[in-house]
Amino acid sequence: MIKRVILFIVLFASGFISKAQQDAMFSHYMFNTQSINPGYVGSREVLSVMSVIRSQWINFDGAPNTQTLSINSPLFDEKLGFGFSVLNDKIGPLSSTAFSVDLAYHLQVTQSGHKLSFGLKGGGNAFRQDFSMLDLDPADPDGIDPAFNSPIKKKFLPNFGVGLYYNTVKWYAGLSVPRILEKEFDQSQRHYFAIAGALFEISRDVKLRPSVYVKMTKNAPVTMDISAYAVFRDFFWLGGMARTALGRIIPVGKVGGGLGLMAGININDNIAIGYSYDYSIGNTTFKYNGGSHELMLRYDFMFKKKDIIKSPRYF
Repeated sequence: MIKRVILFIVLFASGFISKAQQDAMFSHYMFNTQSINPGYVGSREVLSVMSVIRSQWINFDGAPNTQTLSINSPLFDEKLGFGFSVLNDKIGPLSSTAFSVDLAYHLQVTQSGHKLSFGLKGGGNAFRQDFSMLDLDPADPDGIDPAFNSPIKKKFLPNFGVGLYYNTVKWYAGLSVPRILEKEFDQSQRHYFAIAGALFEISRDVKLRPSVYVKMTKNAPVTMDISAYAVFRDFFWLGGMARTALGRIIPVGKVGGGLGLMAGININDNIAIGYSYDYSIGNTTFKYNGGSHELMLRYDFMFKKKDIIKSPRYF
């Protein structure tokens, strides 16, 4: 049984890499906008360092594990933004380490704080495939597929992307293509992203922050993440999310999706910690896994007195 599960992971991962290379999935996309849109860097007007750790499909051998570390900051009187990020992704015998450098130009559109940002992203992804790590039995009556006897494969794939980001104190929206080049090695396809969110004051102590994240690529359904959480006294937040195909409310069918919960706290003006749990439904994996855990940690450095934020920034 264990062997069959491992082989399923390998086959799934091989399809995942070779048929349509997917960008890493995060439930905290509203905090991790830098990973998909270079126009975001420097928009929070502080030096921000963030890490997200995601453990997907718990109790499923060889399931995806992803870690990312990013940093971004405004430059030259906040007209420019600079960012750097590293992402490590592993699924079974396949792994990749990606890095990117982001540069954004922020154009102030109105005196009330509306800004339009143009971003460029450049970097690359180092792939590694090693089937030798699998414990396969040569005496198995079914035999071993020749594909699993292939040597270790390594490849570095450079890429670049662009992004457009518009933000105010109450809402934001963005369009981006973080990786424009399509590579023959992994048959990767260009992905298009749209993201938007807003902030509503329900009362003096309660704010509501809804957001949506749409992912598009050819030969695959358009998918979206819909999230909303309430912020209590600018300290604690609690909410939920749904991941489904565009046009569907409930994530069912072959495409599947997920439902989840998220919570977090602003420890002070500098530190924010978030946690989410989501569960896959409506697809092949939901029968075998125990859901996915994700942890987010962000620290904002504020060096000058004018940078002190009286209430936590939301975008």
